[in-house]
Amino acid sequence: MLSSSKINSMGLNKKRSNVWYHYSIILNNIAKCNICYDKISFSGGSTGNLLRHLKTKHPTVLLQRNIQENVSNSDIIDDSQPSKSTNHTPTGQQSFSVATTYPPMFKTQNKHQTSIANFIQKPIPMSKSKIIDQQLVKMIVKEYHPFSIVEDVEFQKLIKMLCPSYIIPSRKTVTQSLMPQLFEVTVESVKDTLKNVAAVCLTTDGWTSRNNQSFISITAHFIDPQDETLISSVLLGCNDFDEKHTGDNLAFFLSNIINEWNLSNKLTVVITDNAANIKAAIRKCNWRWLPCFAHSINLTVQTSLKCIELTITKVKNIVQYFKKNCPTRWNSTYEMINRIVEIKEPIIATLAVLGVQS
Repeated sequence: MLSSSKINSMGLNKKRSNVWYHYSIILNNIAKCNICYDKISFSGGSTGNLLRHLKTKHPTVLLQRNIQENVSNSDIIDDSQPSKSTNHTPTGQQSFSVATTYPPMFKTQNKHQTSIANFIQKPIPMSKSKIIDQQLVKMIVKEYHPFSIVEDVEFQKLIKMLCPSYIIPSRKTVTQSLMPQLFEVTVESVKDTLKNVAAVCLTTDGWTSRNNQSFISITAHFIDPQDETLISSVLLGCNDFDEKHTGDNLAFFLSNIINEWNLSNKLTVVITDNAANIKAAIRKCNWRWLPCFAHSINLTVQTSLKCIELTITKVKNIVQYFKKNCPTRWNSTYEMINRIVEIKEPIIATLAVLGVQS
């Protein structure tokens, strides 16, 4: 395999075709698809095979980037200044234009005249453009920005000021090309990490969203092979689960996730809540099960609170007028009671004014 310096010296990293946004060069005539990692030949410098692969294997990938018109830095940096014209005449006077004849080699065009910035600014290398693309997607994902941020005018101006030669990808390119590529790269990176791990512990839980859609998440916990004192965690999946939450369905779902990540021989224990269906699913998979400590504490506290259930009901009636309490979390009940104790005197005074018996 050729070194990166040798490839650069051959000029392969300065390809101008849009197809190179989706490939990485690994040999002088072999490129690797950034989406499916297939190796494609482009002997003679032709991109025909590369284009054919994208059209047949990845038809949703956009080949053409959203190329914007070149704008001078003065237009980008300050759009509040009025436009300037060199052909000003006093009010009420007629403007005359003087025709000037230039030799052929000195003829210029007034319209669409190329800015000097276009001669100074060098085109951005394809490798750097890919790095910026990846960072853009990471910013959107990690900071929860909308995809439409790439269409925001002020954001585009900012990018142009920082890197005038960079072409901002369109929203469709981000969602259908760049994000799937980054997802596949991340998955492969996590799989490579898990290959060197000796043992893995899983935690899983399910919940229902506000729009009544069920989800299940699975997280793997392991000792970092590079730093044996550090415990790392990776989310293996957060999937919607439309099936009935029976032990058989949950067992089938969990076993598929484990097989997908090749963890069946490394799994030591699975930690869940104390629900009967998930416990039955773990037994069907023949895995070791341990109850979640926080859930177990909650069950113990909820049982202990039954002796003061009448008092909690009265407090809850007051609190729920302003904010709903979550009865399945004992810390929520604790905070509710603790707050009532702090504001006991104002509450008693208010109840007395309203004529409500405590």
